[in-house]
Amino acid sequence: MKSPLGLEAKLPVFDLFKDAVFLLWAKRAKLVPMFLPIVVLLVVMDHFSQAMLNEFVGSVESTGEELKSLPEGGGRILFMSLVSGFISILLATTVHRFSLQDASQWPSNALRLPKSSDWAYFGRVLLLILISAGAGILTMVPAVAIVQTFFQVPAEQAGVLAMIPVIMVLLYVNGRLSVTLPEIAIGTKGSSLSRAWRMSEGNGFRLVIVALFLPMIAGAPFLLLYQVGNVITDIIASFGVYSITLVSITVLSLSYQFLIDFYEPEDGESVKPETTTSSDDSLDA
Repeated sequence: MKSPLGLEAKLPVFDLFKDAVFLLWAKRAKLVPMFLPIVVLLVVMDHFSQAMLNEFVGSVESTGEELKSLPEGGGRILFMSLVSGFISILLATTVHRFSLQDASQWPSNALRLPKSSDWAYFGRVLLLILISAGAGILTMVPAVAIVQTFFQVPAEQAGVLAMIPVIMVLLYVNGRLSVTLPEIAIGTKGSSLSRAWRMSEGNGFRLVIVALFLPMIAGAPFLLLYQVGNVITDIIASFGVYSITLVSITVLSLSYQFLIDFYEPEDGESVKPETTTSSDDSLDA
């Protein structure tokens, strides 16, 4: 994608990640009271969900029988996962607003009643998951055929090798389409998938690196800490992972902010930004 002056819009990968860290640190006095309650809730839910999952797996393994229906406890785990997922959406939309809007439009607490932009964000995330998974599935068959043709390996091994391009396609599609998630989070109407694809042109792999790979690398020590296997280290690891999540979402916001400055809307494209603060933001939990 190029600017009206013909300049290339290339995401400055490391600068964006560094700017996100500096932004969150500079606003830490507002950051902590806004996000600490929801992070604490998510950490507690993760702890109990993991305990439930371990108990569930243990009961399944002890039966040694083929599963014909969802065992006892499976419904509770599914419910906890859905609740945790939606609370994470509230966290994400609040971070986007925190990164892109002035303080007058920030929710006072990330743990709050959802508003229309939260539901829209939730729906878009589900749609991106389905589209990315579909792109990966469509890539699988030709990838297996190509691997078998060039490497002359059995179908089972070809399937394993083919997962590499499949995952790359999945991440690429997800990275490009996710660039307008911040736009939805701040209440913008008319932000389509085609707009996201055009806006991210030429920056697909940069978006994957800046929004996925760098946060994964930064969060790796905390993921390793989970392997220690006691409550204290698990809690520390959870707080570390959610801290990196805040950085990752902020990076996505800054990436959107960078690309929108270069983007030229197509004729007839109607995108309406939010102009007023919703009263829902005052209804904090």
